[in-house]
Amino acid sequence: MNFLQRIKDSASRVSEKAQSSVEVSKLNGHISDIEREMELEFMKMGQLFYEGYRSRDMSVAEGKMVELAKGCLKHQEQIDELRHRIAELKNERLCVCGNVVALDANFCPKCGHKLEEQPKKEAPSVTIRTIHEEEEDEFYGEEELTEEEKELALRSEPRTVYTEVLYDSKESGPQEPEQQEYAGHIHVNGRERREADELERERERQLELDRRIRDWKSAEPAEEEAAAYSEEGVRDMIKCQICRADLPKGSMWCPRCGSEQI
Repeated sequence: MNFLQRIKDSASRVSEKAQSSVEVSKLNGHISDIEREMELEFMKMGQLFYEGYRSRDMSVAEGKMVELAKGCLKHQEQIDELRHRIAELKNERLCVCGNVVALDANFCPKCGHKLEEQPKKEAPSVTIRTIHEEEEDEFYGEEELTEEEKELALRSEPRTVYTEVLYDSKESGPQEPEQQEYAGHIHVNGRERREADELERERERQLELDRRIRDWKSAEPAEEEAAAYSEEGVRDMIKCQICRADLPKGSMWCPRCGSEQI
C-alpha cells in the first residue's frame, strides 16, 4: 500500500511540475505578444515625432504620442503582473529592479532593495457558542424525550453548560441506533464507490500525465540550461563580509542582511 502511495505521490509531483512548466511557457508567450505590441506602438510614436519635426509643428504629434505612451504603460503593467506570476510558480520573488531572487531573501543581491514581506493567509474564522440545557431540544428534538426525561429536565438542578464549536455548516444532532446502523451500511457502500471512483480518477490522471509529459519535454532544454546555471552558481559561492551567509559570486548586496559587498 505504501508503494502504491509513493507511486501516486511521485506521479502527482511530476504532474504538478509539468503543469507549472506548461503554465510558465504560456505566460512567457503572452509576455512576448505584449512586447511585440509595444514595439509597434514605439514605431508609431517615432513616426509621429518625425512628421511633427518635419512640419515644425509638434502640437498635433504630442497628443497622439501621449495616448500611445499611456497604452505602453498599461502594457508594461501587464508584463510586470505576468512576471510576478511566473516567479510565484517557480517559488521565487521579483525585485523592483527586475531581478529574480530566492523566496526567503530579505534584500535583492543586485540593487540592495529591501524586499517586502509576503502577506500571510488568514486562518478560517471559528465561532464559539455556549449552549444551556434549555436549548438541547433544538439539537436533540423535543419529540424524542420521554415524560420522565422531561420531568428530570424541569427539576431545579445546577445548570450545566456545554460548549461546542460551530463552523460554517451546522452539525446535526445524534442519530437513533437504527439510523446509525443504516448510516453505517451506507458508509460501507459509499466507501466502495469512492474506491471505484478513485481508481477511475487515477486512470484518467495517468492519461493526463502522459499528455503533460509530452508537453513538458518541449520545455526540458530551458530547464537543463537553468539547472546548469544553478550548478555553476552553487560552485561559485562566497561569504558575506558581515553576516557570513552564502551568496553567489558577483553579488553586490547580501540578500540576508542587505550589506554592500566591497
